[in-house]
Amino acid sequence: MRTPPPAVVRFVQRLSRTLGRAGAALKPRQARLLDLTGGVAAIMLMRAAVQTRLVEPLAAGPLTAGEVARRLGLHADTVHRVLRGLAVYGLARLAPDGRFSLTSTGRLLLDGDPHSMAGWIRYVTSPMVILGWSRLPETLRDGRPAFNAATGTTIWQHLAEHPEEEEGFARTMRELTLLAAPLIIAAYPWPRSGTVCDVGGGAGGMLAEVLRAREGLRGLLVDQPGPLAAARDYLASQGVADRVDLVEGDLFDGLEASADVYLLKDVLHDWDDAQCARILGTIRAAAPRGARVLILEWLQEPNRAEFPVSISDLMMLAQTEGRQRSADEFFAIAAEAGFAAGRVIDSGAYGIVELTAV
Repeated sequence: MRTPPPAVVRFVQRLSRTLGRAGAALKPRQARLLDLTGGVAAIMLMRAAVQTRLVEPLAAGPLTAGEVARRLGLHADTVHRVLRGLAVYGLARLAPDGRFSLTSTGRLLLDGDPHSMAGWIRYVTSPMVILGWSRLPETLRDGRPAFNAATGTTIWQHLAEHPEEEEGFARTMRELTLLAAPLIIAAYPWPRSGTVCDVGGGAGGMLAEVLRAREGLRGLLVDQPGPLAAARDYLASQGVADRVDLVEGDLFDGLEASADVYLLKDVLHDWDDAQCARILGTIRAAAPRGARVLILEWLQEPNRAEFPVSISDLMMLAQTEGRQRSADEFFAIAAEAGFAAGRVIDSGAYGIVELTAV
């Protein structure tokens, strides 16, 4: 499917938000609040669906709850009630004859769908994420990162100690990257040749998409040994492994990666300002003069409340030591690390904040 122009994406997003606010304004206040409290039901229904693979039998066509239950070894009446709940939220359809089918949105709960968000559902409803959110009242009082304060460790240490969760987290981040990548690639004037280095790029989802779109570029992927091991197979599956060098490196302690363009996708929002300055300083020590750094993140203006960025900012508060930032906030941090401010581009999916090594 052809990627729509970023301007079209931005228009549709703003129109959707405007219509949503207008529709909500027509409801009584109590009804609006009741709609919001239904959010916990929606997310937990989706968690139940992906954890049990509940909707997988519906991929081929409509079935009754009894038929689904028999295929999966589940309780038929409960299957009917949960699928009916998914229908309330537009993820399934319930026909008068009792058969259920998936909507186009509901198909995103399928693990095998090319645009699956099943991994994202598993992540945002995982015990470690819920634990961070549950401490938010205390965080309001003391300002301490919620997950750190609740567990005495960071989310990164937790993931390192739980490889299965770490693998699921990496898969989830790759799913989200693949959704945004076409718009990011369309919005930025990438060089025709040279080297692009993805710093903290996991298995290389964003880097692979850039290289597939620009055949004259080579890639460097910098991360820890675990993600790099997974990257070998993934990059090979995308047909770009022969154009990528894998480099073991640390965001804070140093990396050996000279490139023309460096990517930082959803990295800096995990850290506080001082840690962001260290990360950028690490890259500056490796980067030649004139190299560009592209910060790829949702941009949060201080006095603008907007979905999804303002909610992502709270996610960072609940899970990490970071926050979503504006371009000006990034520029202020980057200046201390030896970078000059460049362009700011709205891709329709992410902001692209450009820095130049000076």
